[in-house]
Order: sequence, then structure tokens, then C-alpha cells
Amino acid sequence: MTHLEESIDTNESTTTDATTDRRAMLRKMAIGGAGAAVAVTALGRTAEAIDGDPILIGTTNTGTQPTILVTDPAAPAPATGPSAFSVSNAAPGGTTPFPANVGGYGNADYVNGVHGSTTVGTGYGVVAANLAPAAAAGAPTTKALAIASTGAHVQFVPGALVGPASGTHVAGELYVDKDGTLWYTVPTAPGATTVRFVQLAGTAGSGAFHAIAPQRAYDSRIAAYTPNGPLAPNTSRVVSVANGHNAAGAVSLANAVPAGATAVEINLTAADPTDKNFLAVAPGDATATSTSLLNWNLGVTQIANSITVRLDASLQIKVFCGDQAGSTHFIVDVFGYYL
Repeated sequence: MTHLEESIDTNESTTTDATTDRRAMLRKMAIGGAGAAVAVTALGRTAEAIDGDPILIGTTNTGTQPTILVTDPAAPAPATGPSAFSVSNAAPGGTTPFPANVGGYGNADYVNGVHGSTTVGTGYGVVAANLAPAAAAGAPTTKALAIASTGAHVQFVPGALVGPASGTHVAGELYVDKDGTLWYTVPTAPGATTVRFVQLAGTAGSGAFHAIAPQRAYDSRIAAYTPNGPLAPNTSRVVSVANGHNAAGAVSLANAVPAGATAVEINLTAADPTDKNFLAVAPGDATATSTSLLNWNLGVTQIANSITVRLDASLQIKVFCGDQAGSTHFIVDVFGYYL
């Protein structure tokens, strides 16, 4: 327990009583935690460090030696509730989760629990480290930092730069730039000390791939699809890939590709072409494309190829038929999407 000194008094018993009172006060703070700061001022005394540096609630504190509050190891830590030293505009309730050595609790007046910042380029706003030895096989993994929330989210505040942050970096950093794009640093090669930025998410990114059971999205040979029939040369057709269909063209899986998907992996088949030509695929809102996906000559009855293609806002793609002689039916099957 940290020793707290009083002003020197010629009456030895008075000094002894004051020290005993102060120790009792800190023991209560360590056990209960709630209203720790209030307890200091309520006794009408200043809590002091062992070197005499005072802790003054409501003013700026300075000192030449560290001030340490040692919790009583014999005192049981509460399963929930305030920490050994709590900072709050009001005493946190007994059901407040995550007791700790130091707890910061926000409320309507001061909404943030703990804030850490630095103006030094090599410094960190907040540092959390778990110095426990490596966990044995099957044991819980040691954690340096845990973020918990009742249904809200973890927010990365955008930085000031567009693109990866400048300066020296190590593997494992997360960085959000001015546009809200999330970047992650990885070694340039296995075992390398240099790193490179990898874009994890952003407006122009496709997100993570979600494989699904293959779904028939469209078949121009089936009257249940609208429109249907062969695709003529120099024409295009917009096709939705949102739903899966059975062999008769009826919807068998609604929202197979969910709202918000940015791209799909599809297989495009040209069926029963009348002459040589080609097919190309683009997002549903495209007006033209200079690419091709399937090319065939006269005599081919069926040909297929796969592609990953970006979607428009309505989960649609557009299939273009080339400028050569042949018309053709076509089939679109979906194998996964990016979200």
C-alpha cells in the first residue's frame, strides 16, 4: 500500500492517526472504487504520493516522482462495477462492466470514457500490452486490448492523407485515410522487415468474396425470364443476378446475391449460336464495352467462360453481342459475390 504523508506535526499520535486514516481511505477505494475521487475530497485532505507530490482533484497535478496507487491484494475485485480508481462525472453503477485498475466512465456530460492523444510522431495515443507468458495449447489467448460494445461499432477516424500513410511502418498496422479507405501493412516477403500497404476496404473496392451454392440467374431459352429469346448482333440485354431460379425459370432462392453486393463471379454460356460472333459482359449501367468474354466460329453449339464482373446499384449486369453474323441464346450462372 502506498504510504501517504501528512504535514509534520509535533504531536506524534496525531500524525500516526492521520496516516492510519489515509491508509483506510485508500483500502476502501481499492475495494469499492465507486466515487474514489469523491472519497479523497470528502475527507478534507489531499492524497499525496510517497515523495510528497499531491494529487489534487480539479486542478493540474505536477510531480518529480510517479504517484502510485497500490490496490490491496487481499481485497476481492468485484465481478462487475467500478474500478479501483474510477474517473467519471458521476459514480458508475454497480452493474458497470469490466472493472480494472483504472476505469474511465462516460455519461451525458462527458460522453467519452478514456481519451489518449499525442503530438509526437513516434508516440502513441494509447498503449495496451499484455505481458503474460505465451498461452499453453488450449488455453485462452492473451489479449492486450479488448473492445466491447452493446450493439454499436468500432470506429476508425479517417486520417489526413489520401492513400497509405507516409513514414516508417511495421507489419500489422491498420490505417484509415481521408477517404475512409482501410489499409493494412504486411511484409513485402516472408521474413522481410519492409512492409507494404494492402487495401482492405474502400469505395472502389469489391470487399470480401462470399461463395454460394451455384444459382441459375438467367436463361434466354426459357419463357419465364423477361426479356427472353436469342441475343442479336450489335444488341445488349440487362440481366438481374439477385435471385436463383429452378429449371422452369421460377425463383427458387430470393436474394441469392444480397443488396449491397458490388460484384459477382458468374459463368456465361452461349447456347445454339447461329453463326460466329462473341459475347461480352459489363455492369448493368454500362453503355458500351470494348472487351469480349466468349468467341466462337460457325458450327459451335455451346461455349462457356467465367468472369468476375462489377454490378450496378440494382444487382444487374449487361450482356453484349458482337458485331459479327451470329445470334445466340445465353445462360448466366452465379457462383459467389463480393460484399
